[in-house]
Amino acid sequence: MTTADTIDITDIAERLGRLEDIKAIEDLKYRYAGYCDNNYDPEGIAALFAPDGRWVVDGEGGSMVGHEEIKSHFRALSERITWALHYMIAPRIELAADRKTAVGYFYLLCLCTIEQTDDPTEKDAVILTINYTDQFVKLDGQWYFQELLGKTHQVSNWEEGWVKQPFRA
Repeated sequence: MTTADTIDITDIAERLGRLEDIKAIEDLKYRYAGYCDNNYDPEGIAALFAPDGRWVVDGEGGSMVGHEEIKSHFRALSERITWALHYMIAPRIELAADRKTAVGYFYLLCLCTIEQTDDPTEKDAVILTINYTDQFVKLDGQWYFQELLGKTHQVSNWEEGWVKQPFRA
């Protein structure tokens, strides 16, 4: 075996660790989607955030800091959005060199049932899309959201679509 053929175990371990971190961050985002699809499970969602974590989404969302505010928000949201299916797609994770923080980019395509603005007893079938730019932090070997930041692309009633109705009332 020549010097060029020598396997650098430290390098391989570092590369493997980076891949495992990226996979764990993607899984964290997918668990978030799963909790949203499970009637916006407030306990499950809040547990994915650092203690001082922030959830910020424009449109149907708002801005919450900390587990209690996040739980309170999702309890109320489950009253307005009675069914949802979140498709998180095109993940791109940028891991910091020290592997303690990361930025993640995702697209959301979501089908959902939302109460009507003028008559909450009536529901609309809605399609919405969001661009996420999330900040992640690794605490005690576990990845958490430090900030989930969503920018709404469009929210349209199904029968109108995004061409006729890019943002519903």
